[in-house]
Amino acid sequence: MPKVEGTYPHSMDREDAINASKKAITKLLASFEATDTLISSDSEDSLGFSCLSRGMKISGKIFIYKDEVKAIVDLPMMAFAFKGLVQAAIDKHIPKHLEVQGDK
Repeated sequence: MPKVEGTYPHSMDREDAINASKKAITKLLASFEATDTLISSDSEDSLGFSCLSRGMKISGKIFIYKDEVKAIVDLPMMAFAFKGLVQAAIDKHIPKHLEVQGDK
């Protein structure tokens, strides 16, 4: 199963980083024109998500660390050709939500 990964710095406290990550996942899944979306707290410091996009199941995890967030998106083999588009989407949506309001 192809994976798309990204690690993004943040300077938020844990709770704010988790909330920002949830918003980022929501925007990311919307950019995939996803249906049947599910975002769940897997543990104190990670979020899981899944959806259907164009008939393909996409899933992933977000790990929230002290000063960075790591995103992993699992794609089905049929979606391998879209790996670059998914990478661009996570690079666009996740860092934007991790910026502290005063930094904008």
